[in-house]
Amino acid sequence: MKIGRKFLVKLSLSFIILGITVSFLGFALSGFDLDSYKPNQDNWYRIVHFD
Repeated sequence: MKIGRKFLVKLSLSFIILGITVSFLGFALSGFDLDSYKPNQDNWYRIVHFD
């Protein structure tokens, strides 16, 4: 089986469209809230706090 250039272009474009769709779906599930993507300073791996 020979894989042509057109097939690879179609495959790469379909993966790009799929990635954009999954990213948009995740953003929609967050309620279109940009604050949920901000870094959190109270991470679970920060055990020792210096105040």
